[in-house]
Amino acid sequence: MAKVNKLQFTLLSLGVCSIGLVSILSYNAVDNSLSQIDKQYIAKYLVEVRSLPEKPTYEDEVNFIMSVQHSVLSVAPRNEGIPFGQKREPKELYEAKTGLCFDRSRVIEKILRYSGFDARHVFMLSKEKTGSALRAIMTVGVPTHAVTEVLTKNGWLVVDSNAYWVSTDAEGRPASMEKIQYDVEHSVPIRWGEEPPLIVYEKYAKPFTFVYGLYSRHGYFYPPYNVVPDVNYGELLQNLL
Repeated sequence: MAKVNKLQFTLLSLGVCSIGLVSILSYNAVDNSLSQIDKQYIAKYLVEVRSLPEKPTYEDEVNFIMSVQHSVLSVAPRNEGIPFGQKREPKELYEAKTGLCFDRSRVIEKILRYSGFDARHVFMLSKEKTGSALRAIMTVGVPTHAVTEVLTKNGWLVVDSNAYWVSTDAEGRPASMEKIQYDVEHSVPIRWGEEPPLIVYEKYAKPFTFVYGLYSRHGYFYPPYNVVPDVNYGELLQNLL
């Protein structure tokens, strides 16, 4: 009887711990929903962006995506990040007129979702010095970059957050982050439609890893601003697909 009670206690403890862990992760999860304030400010970014036609072609989609990228980079051209512990949503970037990759990519993603696209956050890390993906994620100071992937009619397209560049090849086809990484790892030449700017090309031309849904490793980009990494768990699960 004592053994049964001990087993029951162990299972109960594990259950309580699991519920507690899920509660902590849920409380700290990055919220990707669009608030009313988001929508008000997204409209400001879209003032000079031509709307998509009712039945857009792939070319229409790419042109629209690039226009959104251009709008965000034009609104916040200065490369100075929004400080830790503060919001970095469409309103904040619009008013600050400055940001870095992690600020601009967030706004690009929200505008694209508002416009009906599936978009996901991509956190890139260099493996040049660490050699492995896990060590890169655990190592402070490795080169990192935040970009966006958006789903077009022809597949996932990478949208840079610091430069006017998207990942279309010489034939105009979209190159997903997964494909780019595969080509880099296997030394397959990438025939870009437009050569990426140096800062982007250096990251793509060297061994790197990436994680969907990881917004920061330190936890101070999004509420509640603590040491728990900033993660959207719906996007994080896409790493397993």
